Amino acid sequence: MTVRFLPSQFYGDLQDRRQGGVFDISVLQASAPEHEVREHMHVDAHFVLVLAGTYLSIAQGAPEFAPAPALVYNPPGTVHRDRFLGGQGRFMAISIDPARLDADGALRGIPANASYLQRTPCLRTAFSLAREMHGAPDAAWLESSVWELLAATDTRTAPRSGARRPPAWMHHAYQAVMDSAGDAGLSIGDVASSAGVHPVHLARVFREALGCSPGELLRWRRIERACILLRQPGRSMSDIAFEAGFVDQSHMTHAFRRRFGMPPGAWRRAMFQGYKTVPLLAG
Repeated sequence: MTVRFLPSQFYGDLQDRRQGGVFDISVLQASAPEHEVREHMHVDAHFVLVLAGTYLSIAQGAPEFAPAPALVYNPPGTVHRDRFLGGQGRFMAISIDPARLDADGALRGIPANASYLQRTPCLRTAFSLAREMHGAPDAAWLESSVWELLAATDTRTAPRSGARRPPAWMHHAYQAVMDSAGDAGLSIGDVASSAGVHPVHLARVFREALGCSPGELLRWRRIERACILLRQPGRSMSDIAFEAGFVDQSHMTHAFRRRFGMPPGAWRRAMFQGYKTVPLLAG
C-alpha cells in the first residue's frame, strides 16, 4: 500500500526549517532503516539535495548509488521509494506549492518526471540555499533563490554551457571535507591529495559546482556541526568547539560572529527560544 505524504512531509528527523509564501525548506537527518522506507507518494513538488550519505533513487538519470552532493527534483504526485543506503544520510528538502509551477506558462520546461539534476547551475543554487539555512536567512533571499533554482531546472532556459555534471572525484573531495571537518588540522591540500587533483583545480571545480571554495565548505561544515551540538543541553563550549573541528573556543566564536553576528552562546539562547516552536515532521 502506498503511503501518502502531505506537503513538506518526509522520512527523517527535522533539524531546521524555514517557510515562506512560495517555499518550505527543511533540513533533515535520515532516521529510517532502508527496509522501513515504504513506497510513498508526495502531493507537492520538491527538490532533495543530498548533503551527506548515498541516495538510492528511481529519478531519471540517477546513478544506482548517488553520493553527496546530489540533487533530485520530484514533480507533484511522484510515487517512489527513494531512500539512503544503510539508512544513514542528511538532506535538504525544498517543497513548492504545485500551483506555483504553472506561473502563467513560465515554467513549461520543468521536468514532468522525477529527475536527477546534473547541471551545475541547479546544484550550485541548491547548495547556496543549504549554506544559508542556519541562523536567520532573509526570507526574500530564500524565495528568490528558490525561483532561481526552478529557472535553472527549466530545460528550455537552462544554459547549454552548464549541462556538464561535476567530475566523479569531486564527490570524493566533498565527502572528505564533510567527514573530516572535525579534524582541526585538515588542510585543503590534504583534500586535494586524497582526490588526486591539484588544489587549484579543486578550488576551480568547487566554485563552479557548489558556488563556494573548499575552505568555505569546510568552515560551513564546522559551523553546521557546532549548531547541531549547541542544541544539546549541557554541552560545554570548549567541547563543542573541539568536536566540531575548531582549533579552540575562540576560533569557533570568531566563526560564529562572522557568520551570524553573535557568539555561540547567544546563538544557542536564540535557537532554544525559537526552535521549540517548530513542529517535527512524521517519519
